[in-house]
Amino acid sequence: MQRETSHQPQGRADEGQVILPGDVGWTGLMTAHMRAIESARQDRLFDDPLATAVVDLARHAIRTDPDGALPTGPKDDQGELTETWYMLSTFLGVRTRYYDSRVTAACAAGIRQLVVLAAGLDARAYRLELPADTTVYEVDTEPVLRFKESVLTRTRLEPTARRRTVVADLRGPWEAALTGVGFDPALPTMWLVEGLFMYLSGPQSERLLDGLTRLSAPGSRLALEYYESIPRPEDVSTVDAAEEAVIARILSFFQDGPPTPPDRWLPSHGWRPEVTTLAAEITARGRVIPEMFRKGRPHEVNLWLAHGTLG
Repeated sequence: MQRETSHQPQGRADEGQVILPGDVGWTGLMTAHMRAIESARQDRLFDDPLATAVVDLARHAIRTDPDGALPTGPKDDQGELTETWYMLSTFLGVRTRYYDSRVTAACAAGIRQLVVLAAGLDARAYRLELPADTTVYEVDTEPVLRFKESVLTRTRLEPTARRRTVVADLRGPWEAALTGVGFDPALPTMWLVEGLFMYLSGPQSERLLDGLTRLSAPGSRLALEYYESIPRPEDVSTVDAAEEAVIARILSFFQDGPPTPPDRWLPSHGWRPEVTTLAAEITARGRVIPEMFRKGRPHEVNLWLAHGTLG
């Protein structure tokens, strides 16, 4: 949700060199970089060719926005990761796999509408082998979707399901834009709200959940995350000023998010929740829990992952 405000147009500075538009958002590029790192692992939890393509493009690109000097990943993707980059790649890799599992479970249950809110560089329409009669609605701002289309054109990836883009800013009215491209509120829907609520205030979170609930038929499903406590810069072990800048920039976007944890918040809107934690999911995937998410620290950072069913 939090985007840089520079509006540098995409174009070429020199032959073979791309200018990345600032309003794509450094955080979105960083997430793609972490997904590319996960995709390169021998024990990878998923393979994201779009993320890899974005990283390859970004390595040879110019950025002129204020965050242009910040790295979107470690200097050597193949080398041993520092704690900062291990935490980010593990967090985003395991989180991505959790949401993947909720999408595939919904499709197995017969749900054929998937809405990805603040979709960014999401590639699930391409990499999850969704049923061909599934429609994936990707909701984001126009500059983000335009940049994504330019990368998809380069890669020539083809979706396995129908894919429709929805231009909307979720901090304002967005429901009409979704129904305007064919979304049917009478059909059960899988709502994917990945990496979003921590960037919203309490009232914004309430409005968003109210809106998607109004558009949900009985049997619809929802997946989201919730920080029980907001991380602090000192919760992450950094090795240099560049890593400190990365963590500080990420945390500068954080807001209060939903007013209560998902096991209480979702039922108040009619959803039946099931919850787990990021730490539990990391352990289940055979990975070492990053320092920031370990129990017993002076300031524990507990991240809930939740999914719910309406009705």
